[in-house]
Amino acid sequence: MPCSRCFRQKLPCVTKGDQSSCCGNCVDAKEICDGAGVASYLTRNMKECKKLEKYEQEAEEALEKAMARLAWIRKMKRRLKQQGDELFARGMQSLEDAEDSAAVQAESLAISDVQSLGAVDLTDWASIFADVPSVVDENSSPVSER
Repeated sequence: MPCSRCFRQKLPCVTKGDQSSCCGNCVDAKEICDGAGVASYLTRNMKECKKLEKYEQEAEEALEKAMARLAWIRKMKRRLKQQGDELFARGMQSLEDAEDSAAVQAESLAISDVQSLGAVDLTDWASIFADVPSVVDENSSPVSER
């Protein structure tokens, strides 16, 4: 692997002698040669890249779990709100039914009290049949036409 100086200058990087870790170009130029260190830097860089990829994958998995949990929480919140609305409506209906029942009981009690005092027919037939149209005209009678 070429040293940094040889790589920048596009020179062939060949070590000078068996015991030297410096390339011939750096020795001739009396420069510091990092030829032996480049491979270790590259190895370290690759390890750091793999480590960061692992952290990225773990973060993505944690994010997916958090998003799934958030979706579940929102679903449960909607379901509870719907149940609360239904319970409220049911409670209001029960109150209305109880009020209607109380009114009917009060009217029935009043009628029985009045009947016990001697009144015979307390039913207001006009209010019961108010929305029924009259079939026979009051002025025309089959008996009077004859």
